[in-house]
Amino acid sequence: MKTVQELVCDLSYSDPGTHIFGECRRIKRAYEPKILGIYGQRLDACNVKIRFAAKSYLEVQDIVGELEHGEFIYFDDASRLNMTFYVESFLIYSRAALDLAVSAYHTYFTGDTNLDSFHGFVKKIPGEVDWLPGNSKRLWSAVHKDYNSEDCYTWIHALVGTEKGLSLRDLVVHKSNVVIDTYIGENDKGRFYIGLTRDSMGHIVPWLDHIFNWTWKILLTIKRDIVNAEKALGKQ
Repeated sequence: MKTVQELVCDLSYSDPGTHIFGECRRIKRAYEPKILGIYGQRLDACNVKIRFAAKSYLEVQDIVGELEHGEFIYFDDASRLNMTFYVESFLIYSRAALDLAVSAYHTYFTGDTNLDSFHGFVKKIPGEVDWLPGNSKRLWSAVHKDYNSEDCYTWIHALVGTEKGLSLRDLVVHKSNVVIDTYIGENDKGRFYIGLTRDSMGHIVPWLDHIFNWTWKILLTIKRDIVNAEKALGKQ
């Protein structure tokens, strides 16, 4: 598993040695060149988008690490601009990576190229998605459970929203606004928070970390399923 720092350092996107989905680019399945081209393009784009998300997350960490000291935070206009830019970039690129990865995943196992939304995919789990490999169904069930949770605002709601409200990503895309500010937390120490809903907020670094970890876990699951399927084809 690559760390966030490794994703940002491995900047040779076209190098098979650093491509996240390098092992998935050349496949044995007999699809038309057009389908194979779309499949490959989506994996290539995901390889870049998740790195953009990782870079944005590290930039937020740097700002927090520099400013989150003592009782008060000097959150000037320049810092506010940078923080907002990188948080919004993180949300947009994380969702884009999931859209592209799931689209390629669906194309590999079905031969269809008509799925382009992670949100649309999640809503169909588990009833309408009969092509999923058995080894990953537990993970997808957990994702679906988080999506349907009404008790709390989960990581997935930050990227795809809920039936009753917009996601943080939607707020960025459609309203250009995510609430980021400071507050005095435990031991009278200044903290950064991000507004999750109208009535709740979360400490910004743990929240972004949780979103990134789930996104990365999903990408690794997709990669593993494709690699395993290719190994099975090789034994036939």
